[in-house]
Amino acid sequence: MEPIQLISATLDLYMPNGTVGDHRLTDILFHKVDVYGHEADETIRKISELCSRRELEEWWDREIAWSSDTDLVLAKSKSRLAELLRRAKESGWEVRE
Repeated sequence: MEPIQLISATLDLYMPNGTVGDHRLTDILFHKVDVYGHEADETIRKISELCSRRELEEWWDREIAWSSDTDLVLAKSKSRLAELLRRAKESGWEVRE
C-alpha cells in the first residue's frame, strides 16, 4: 500500500489592513487622500457626518463601489448629500450647508 500524500493548498487572499490604498472610502475619510478630487471628496466627508457608517457603506457599495469616474462620483455624492440634508431638515435637525 502506498502512503497517502496530503496536499496543502494556500490561498493568497488580499486582506486590507487600514493603510492608504486599501479602500477608497477609508482613504477619503481617515487618511484624507485626494481620491476623486477635492469637491467630491469633501462631499463624501459631509455625507459621512449625516448618516451611520452602515448607511454610508451601503450607499457606497450600491452607487460608487470601485468606480474611477470622478464626474459620476461627484454627481452621485452631490445627489446623496442633498437627499441627506433634506431628510435632516424634515426631521427637525439644524444643518449647516
